[in-house]
Amino acid sequence: MLAVAHQDSPQNRQTLYQSMLNAWFIVPTRDAVPDKPGFSTVPANVADSLSLEHDSSGQAVAVAFTDEEALRNWNKTIPWIALQGTAYFQAVASTGAEEIVINPYEPVNPASKMIRPGGRMKRWEFESLALGRIPKEDSNEQAVESQSVLVTMPKQMPTVEMFNAMSRAAQGFPEIAAMYFGQVTYPDGEPHWTIAVEFAKGVSGKQVKHMMAALVKAARHVFPKSVTADLLPASTVLGRSIKTSGKKFYSSPQ
Repeated sequence: MLAVAHQDSPQNRQTLYQSMLNAWFIVPTRDAVPDKPGFSTVPANVADSLSLEHDSSGQAVAVAFTDEEALRNWNKTIPWIALQGTAYFQAVASTGAEEIVINPYEPVNPASKMIRPGGRMKRWEFESLALGRIPKEDSNEQAVESQSVLVTMPKQMPTVEMFNAMSRAAQGFPEIAAMYFGQVTYPDGEPHWTIAVEFAKGVSGKQVKHMMAALVKAARHVFPKSVTADLLPASTVLGRSIKTSGKKFYSSPQ
């Protein structure tokens, strides 16, 4: 995933897909595992047991983790099973999931940090993998809407004062429901501190534009000039990734 994030070439993407077919995933389930979590017998109806989540746009997504520590960083108590790549993709393909989110991050407390890089996989990709095939991007479909990126946390996080200043700016707009922070690394290797802004339902495009402009103005006074900082709606593809994999630092008091 790191190689694709830094250089999204056909060779790197093929290597990633092949690795996913051979890998084992830690997969959370809705029901308790009969014996114990881990490498136990896979039930015939495993797809019915998968714990599907919903992203900010309301679409169903499946989640998977590269190791148990990453799972527990997301959820301390949820049961899990281990599935080999092809079997996992076959199970997800039979559900209503539109995407697979790998290593999502949900902070348990303000001091918790993201411990694994993550990513998202679209249905056309995991449907091909379910058949044991390396996905080939269709000319009418895009694997990523803009470019392949990696959402992580920087080694040097913004200060509490920075987050508080952005939160104060958001408090002037009751239509802002939440804000999330993540570091986005683009294929050229340049990291951007990025804030995804979640708006309440029914907010017009004109209102969003006005509120985003106000937040951008506030960010210019908050973030160091040595850091490239971006703001974007949480409803975008990248925004959803930041919401899933990043740190939530603001919630509307209403």
